[in-house]
Amino acid sequence: MKRVLSIVAVPVIALGVAACGSSDKKKSAGNTTPAPAATTAKKTGAPGAKVAFVTPKDRGTSGDPLKVKVKLTGFKLAPQQVGKAPMQGEGHLHFAMDGGKFDQPKYSGANGKLAVKLGVNGKYSPSVTPTIVYTGLPKGKHVLEVYLANNDHSNAGVEAKTKFTVQ
Repeated sequence: MKRVLSIVAVPVIALGVAACGSSDKKKSAGNTTPAPAATTAKKTGAPGAKVAFVTPKDRGTSGDPLKVKVKLTGFKLAPQQVGKAPMQGEGHLHFAMDGGKFDQPKYSGANGKLAVKLGVNGKYSPSVTPTIVYTGLPKGKHVLEVYLANNDHSNAGVEAKTKFTVQ
């Protein structure tokens, strides 16, 4: 069932996370209307939310493939809301393996393919599930981080990190 959920969730992510992490804005040629004055957006965030790694254990060892799982408290994953207005305490996840070095299709599969589409490959792999699988990681020490992201792709201000060794 979890496998089917991942397969079904990826197209939902692809449609909704399209601007996740991207700062590109479309400009129309010949537009001479001045931009409106900058406003300070209200930070939505996830006060009281927590995220923690279930696997891999901090300072533990792992094999290949690396099956990652996080536990969320006070934060709801909302696949249908990705790309929409932020709602406090809901959104999606950004996983970053070794600072994004392994957030490519070769290593993070469908999540890496989505990262390529979004222009964030090499930065993070987006996910609307509390799991991700990395394959083909080189043996040695690695650092994996996860960040909670609001529906509108902004950082919710909650993160976790784990260090582990692939044998």
